[in-house]
Amino acid sequence: MKKKELLKWEALEKEEKEKEGEAVWKLLTDGASSEEGSGAGITLISPEGVELTYAIRLDFENTNNTAEYEALLAGMRLARKMKARHVEASTDSQLVVKQHQGEYEAKDNTMARYMAKVKETAEAFKTFKLEYISRERNRKSDALSKLAFVAFDHLAREVKVEVLTSPSLDTTEVATIENTQETWMTPIIRFLKDGTLHEGDWAARKVRVKALKYELINGELYRRSYLGPSLKCVDNEEAKYVIREIHEGICGMHSGPRTVVAKAMNAGFYWPRMYETASEEIKRCDNCQIHAPMTHRHKHPMIPVSTSWPFQKWAIDIIGPFPEGPGVVKYVVVAIDYFTKWIEARPLAKITGEQMRRFVLDNIICRYGVPKELVSDNGVQFAGKPFRSWCEQMHIHQVFTSITHAQGNGQIKASSRE
Repeated sequence: MKKKELLKWEALEKEEKEKEGEAVWKLLTDGASSEEGSGAGITLISPEGVELTYAIRLDFENTNNTAEYEALLAGMRLARKMKARHVEASTDSQLVVKQHQGEYEAKDNTMARYMAKVKETAEAFKTFKLEYISRERNRKSDALSKLAFVAFDHLAREVKVEVLTSPSLDTTEVATIENTQETWMTPIIRFLKDGTLHEGDWAARKVRVKALKYELINGELYRRSYLGPSLKCVDNEEAKYVIREIHEGICGMHSGPRTVVAKAMNAGFYWPRMYETASEEIKRCDNCQIHAPMTHRHKHPMIPVSTSWPFQKWAIDIIGPFPEGPGVVKYVVVAIDYFTKWIEARPLAKITGEQMRRFVLDNIICRYGVPKELVSDNGVQFAGKPFRSWCEQMHIHQVFTSITHAQGNGQIKASSRE
């Protein structure tokens, strides 16, 4: 009984609206998207029963859901042109209906904007109602949506055809902030546009020389390139944004300043002091400060190695132990002259300070004279007694290489490796 009374009440309400000149218009919409293309079908029925069929080809990339929204919005615009005040819309998309009724949440940003656009357009009507119908009851609109891109050339004789080249969402809603402050590009742009220069001969000459490297394309400043395309010039804030996107953006490479600058130029951007700006911005990255490798060893000064005449400076080192040979020898002491690259070597069974003293005396001093400098590592045989005190008596200056920088005595290391 309640259902019959509800139907009777709706029929009476409809009759009253028709008497008052506020008749209800019915709108049936459907959207389709496939690899062949996308289209929308609209069927608008007047209170007198006159059907208006409308086909739309969507000439931009979209999905089935966005095609359904485009069809609904196009139908609402058509009803508004027909000056309809009461509209009952129907579509076979449960997503569109549920989102409009508030049962489904629009998690995607695009869907949320479409839903807001439908509600905004519905405010133009006195009453607007959106219902779900099955696909069987919406065959005409479904066929129109498919015909819009399957047989598009043959539809103009029977139905009205329109081509949309952009989505119904107003792209101007995105807030754009224009930077009215002067940047490093402002003097160059003024000079390239109308020849305006700074006051003062030096400042004007500087801008005139800089401008040779730049050009204006559609009102924007670009830096010329010899072998590649022109690079778009950006200000400091935009440069920092580009650095952050490359350094810790979607990929999150957290690469160094050289790689960031190279990727920024490959992407087509330029700003002055690119390496310095990238280094300063990367230093503010918390993850890099926490996880970057750090050296905790103490720093040692670099020791330059130079010589002016033969047998002035010798390098000495001990290599081994090796497999024992005749006489139980298993070590080798090697010395090389920095000027002539002459090598002296002797096998030893033991490596002590006294053995090092005898080697230097027999193999170097007795053959080539007393050297001025002797380069070695910080081993006990060279830095301890009796070798160190003996070098002081012979007026031989000892030079010890850094512990963490064995390359300081690289000449003897290379000879020992051979």
